[in-house]
Amino acid sequence: MTEEQVRAAVAVANVPSLLMVLFQFSGDARWLQAPYLPTRGKGLVDHDSGGLPDAVQIEIREASVDVILRLQDGETPAITAPSPELTARMMSVCMGEPVGSEQGEMLAAEVARRIDPDQPELALPPVHAPAGFKLLLIGTGVAGVAAVHQLEDMGVDYEILERQPDAGGVWWMNTYPGCGVDTPSHLYSFSFARNDWSRHFELRDDIQRYFTQTLKDLGADQRIRYNTEVLSATYDEGRNKWALRVRCGDAEETLEADVVLTGVGSLNLPRLPDVPGRDTFAGIQFHSSQWPEDLDVDGKRVVIVGAGASSMQIAPAIADRVGHLTIVQRSPQWVAPFDKFMQPITAELRRLLQGCSLYFAWYWIRLFWQFGDKVIEALRVDPEWEHPERSVNARNDAHREFFTRYLTDRLAGRPDLIEKSLPEYPPFGKRILLDNGWFETIRRDDVDLVTDPVAELRPGSLVTASGADLPADVVIWATGFQAARFMSSVDVRGRNGARLSDVWDGDNPKAYLGVSVPGFPNFFMLGGPNSFPGSGSFLYFMEVQMRYVRALLTTMFDRRIAALDARQDITDAYNELVDRTHDRTVWTHPGMQTYYRNSRGRVIFVMPFLNAEYWQMTKNFNLNDYTIR
Repeated sequence: MTEEQVRAAVAVANVPSLLMVLFQFSGDARWLQAPYLPTRGKGLVDHDSGGLPDAVQIEIREASVDVILRLQDGETPAITAPSPELTARMMSVCMGEPVGSEQGEMLAAEVARRIDPDQPELALPPVHAPAGFKLLLIGTGVAGVAAVHQLEDMGVDYEILERQPDAGGVWWMNTYPGCGVDTPSHLYSFSFARNDWSRHFELRDDIQRYFTQTLKDLGADQRIRYNTEVLSATYDEGRNKWALRVRCGDAEETLEADVVLTGVGSLNLPRLPDVPGRDTFAGIQFHSSQWPEDLDVDGKRVVIVGAGASSMQIAPAIADRVGHLTIVQRSPQWVAPFDKFMQPITAELRRLLQGCSLYFAWYWIRLFWQFGDKVIEALRVDPEWEHPERSVNARNDAHREFFTRYLTDRLAGRPDLIEKSLPEYPPFGKRILLDNGWFETIRRDDVDLVTDPVAELRPGSLVTASGADLPADVVIWATGFQAARFMSSVDVRGRNGARLSDVWDGDNPKAYLGVSVPGFPNFFMLGGPNSFPGSGSFLYFMEVQMRYVRALLTTMFDRRIAALDARQDITDAYNELVDRTHDRTVWTHPGMQTYYRNSRGRVIFVMPFLNAEYWQMTKNFNLNDYTIR
């Protein structure tokens, strides 16, 4: 960047991130003291000014121009790698709130990784796989790409099986209007594949292209068998081999592997309600994840069943095209302000994020904290809290007040919509959704928000339980997925022919660290039960899990172990910890229903731990946790 370009970029940059660049480059402690201390940001906004007076902001920006130019010239920062203790202190200043020392080790590692993911300090031990070793990886979604990065570095022989015609997992499958991420684009990125995003919150097409391009850049595109569905996986105990029955078109074949690694996920099997008369409807109906490529909704009477994440993206995207839109809401959702919805990242800021790794690292780590462990503390139950019916602790109650004010402001003058839209359960009990025009949409004269359950479908309408007849040309079932039925698309059989779906009793999956199941040797999962972050970056989380799987495989190779699986007692103890911890989180609150829970009410989707806690659990592989076959 020229000096003029640096000045233009710094003028629109995040001041707290610039402040950390100044301190790490200079080592001058004055940048961590008054008058340079940012205030705590509210909600999920970037808080770009840091809440600092204009004169202080100008001083920070001016000093940053000089530092960034010197970094470009090759000068080395005074602090090349902040210690865990220093990183926690820097984060506390950067965020304007206390960041515990228990976060320091993880945050320090991630700052280093974002500065340079290829630096020697982050290199993992070499891998020496035995001759003839073969691994089969299922899926090319988030987990699959995270796995490929490590498998390529390990140099093992592997093949990828993908039932869809292209990469991306749910991002290939979901093509509905308005589809995009609800976490910042730079947070929804792999550490090993930095991307020049054009929007703060990217849309589906660019995300799917990112996955495809990343696999190509990793050199894995020739290893992928697209349009190949895995029907079954059967373990041969005598040979320590897995046999996978796969189908491509009309042809079936059996593939063999020493290890099966699955990134199948659980948000891929549509959930459709059992509504009488569905087969009599004369119009067009489909699940939101199966949007017809040639669908024309212009002038049509459209009914969307559901008011969750996909509905909140679809409705604003089509409201000005349809003749009339009806939204059948099963339960209201907490909705947060979305100041950067559809906002482009300016060319100046894109240039800075791509050209200054130190700035990128601190910009990323701010997002990581803000959307991650900062939120989790607001989700844990305070047993002394005096209003458990509405919130779980004082901070959670403050979130409730903030979101309530936002909702009533956006729906001012419409008490009918406020009554329908205001949840009774605590914030974050369900995933917080972002307002991408939702409140503006439901205020429209040609949009109706209905809260009666669906009773039946007729040839030209949908009928609610109260008897209301809603004319419809198109019915969109935005009713979510069978999230509790992990791996249900594959018939997995382990030792003694045990079927995984039976071991899990259908919708009660349990695994050790979400990775390994007793009785299923050399069958490992990414994104298994209780391994989705309650808040934060799923891509980061899959990288953490895959580094653990790499350590597991490396130990197997080094110790000449043919097969291993998690011990039953270790798995039981881990899941008891999961359940005990979940009992103290908002996700077990009795006042709501969520896909996070199974039919028994047990939380099986998200993990109850801080990112830093799970990071510590998986930091070092312990062979004593496993049964050696």
